[in-house]
Amino acid sequence: MKTVQITFLGSVSFLLATTALRAQQTEPAPAKLPIYATISIGYGNTFFSGKLAEKETINDGRGFGRNQGNTLTSWFYAAPAQWKGLGVGAGIKGFFATPNNGGNSETYLFNYYHTGIGAKYYLFSKRFNQGLALKSSFGIGQMTEKTKYNATQTYEHQFAIGTTLLVGLGYSIPILKKRSALNVDFDFETANRRGDVTGVGENQPFRNSHVSLNVGLGF
Repeated sequence: MKTVQITFLGSVSFLLATTALRAQQTEPAPAKLPIYATISIGYGNTFFSGKLAEKETINDGRGFGRNQGNTLTSWFYAAPAQWKGLGVGAGIKGFFATPNNGGNSETYLFNYYHTGIGAKYYLFSKRFNQGLALKSSFGIGQMTEKTKYNATQTYEHQFAIGTTLLVGLGYSIPILKKRSALNVDFDFETANRRGDVTGVGENQPFRNSHVSLNVGLGF
């Protein structure tokens, strides 16, 4: 009798285990959230307003050049197919101005960055990383401005912290069997920061706008 019971229980256990295994094999695996990364470099120009615009005018009269420089951008987007071309994510963008030399043995340079959240939407293809896209982001960051007096090897620093709003227009060309894309973006930024200015005072406004053309990869 015990042998029959053991055999019966063993058979039932085997059937239950087999059924559970088949259920696991046939149950669809949970879908992974698709994450796209983008990295790009570019070239742009910065336009100041307020106290910085006044300083820029003075610098121009002393032989300094304009405020061109290079950009570096890295961004990550979550873009499920059911969002129909919309991606939402976070990232960072920085600008590094080319040092400008003045007529009085001085060098003027600055850089800034912002990090924040943003979105990118592919208008016509409804597929991320393909075709024409609109994008925007909002973030916070810092600007550092420096004048180096080469004759005395001394520096004058200013820095400010605040917010940046970016809007842009881009185009993505699928490459490598459509697993990646070549991205070309035109960005416009406007920033409003506050900081200390040597000889002027604390909590001064640092306002600027910026345009840049950027090329990179999305994958």
